Amino acid sequence: MLHSTTPPWRQLAEQLRQPAAFQLPADQCRQCQEALPYFITDELADLPVDSLYPETAVHLDICPACLHEYEALVHLAMASFYLDEENK
Repeated sequence: MLHSTTPPWRQLAEQLRQPAAFQLPADQCRQCQEALPYFITDELADLPVDSLYPETAVHLDICPACLHEYEALVHLAMASFYLDEENK
């Protein structure tokens, strides 16, 4: 029998991301999405966002919809940064 090299916590996070696993309360998603601009700004500034925003960090680990929103906002922030740099 082969053992997985994936750590148990990562396996759990992947299982929790599956849509059928469970449904998070809408107010938790709303709170997470409201915090995303601050979370991303601080993350891009190399601040310890896992410590500063622990609820948001955990929520992003288990909620595919909010993770998708986070990824889209990061892409927009990075594109905006590069456009600003090119226009200088």
